[in-house]
Parts: sequence; C-alpha cells; structure tokens
Amino acid sequence: MFYLGIDIGKFSSVATLIDEKGTIVDKSLKFSNSTDGANSLLELINSYVFESSNLAIAMESTGHYWLSIFSFLSEKDFTISIVNPIQIKAFRKSFTIRKVKNDFVDSILIANYLRIFGYNSFSLPNEKLIELKQLCRHRHYLVGNISDLKRKAIAVLDRIFPEYQKIFSDTFRKYFFRVVI
Repeated sequence: MFYLGIDIGKFSSVATLIDEKGTIVDKSLKFSNSTDGANSLLELINSYVFESSNLAIAMESTGHYWLSIFSFLSEKDFTISIVNPIQIKAFRKSFTIRKVKNDFVDSILIANYLRIFGYNSFSLPNEKLIELKQLCRHRHYLVGNISDLKRKAIAVLDRIFPEYQKIFSDTFRKYFFRVVI
C-alpha cells in the first residue's frame, strides 16, 4: 500500500509518496497547479502504483486551491481524503519536536497522517452549495469591513466634532451625509 500526501499551495503544490512503513519512495515532487503539473503528478503515481486500490491520497483543504487537483484525481478514480489543516498542525506537534515547516515536510506529514489514521472518503458537495458557502463567507467579510469602517469613522468624528452624537441620534443616517456633502 502506498500513501500520497499533497501539500496544496496557491501556485504550486508538493506531493510525497511513502510506503506502508513510512519510507519515502521517491523524492518529493513539486508541481504547478496546472494541467501539466497534474499530469506530472499522475506520472509519479503511475511509476510506482499499478492499481488505484493500492494507493490512498490525502491533501489539506487549503482555501479553494485544493479543488482543482481534487477534481482531477477524482476523475481518475483515486480515493482521496481531505484533511483539515488544524489536524495536520496538531499531528506535527506529536510527530516531531523540530519546528521545521515547509511544503516538503508538510507533504510527508500529510502522507504519514494518512498512513497512521487511515482515510475517510470525500466527495464534493453540490456546486450550488459551494457557491452558497462562498457567498456567505463573502457577506461575513463585507459585514466585518463595514463594522470596521464605521468604527474608524466614529473615531474621526469624535476627534473633529465631539458634539455630533448629541445632535444626531443615528451616526450613519442618510440625511446627514446629504446635508454635509
């Protein structure tokens, strides 16, 4: 049995293939997040693994960057486990006392995590659900920005016009900006 750990990055990712003893089979592969990069990953897999049932793959769910490589490998009928980065961070603390962190080390850790804890199969949720999740996150981001900007505006108003809150009951009412601007 082989285990492939993939550390996902924005522009490139790193994959490490280990065997059931945790021995690194080949040097880690750094590949671009493109079709050519995915094909080079497939070449690495095919050079050692002859049956897809003999391979388990794990990757971190890093933002949205993992979706393309996940889709590519899923279409090739590989079993893929998606791991929360917080789990890998906790595993790193139990696995090593060194504070070395880079993409190559992380891909080895992900592969070992998979080897030790096994994999859980994962399938992508409905496309509409993914879009809704992104919209909710974006709304949350915008609400946070609005709150931050209002707080900053109040800080400026308090400095240059301390009587403002006594005169106007609502700081951000539309009529105020029409009168002032």
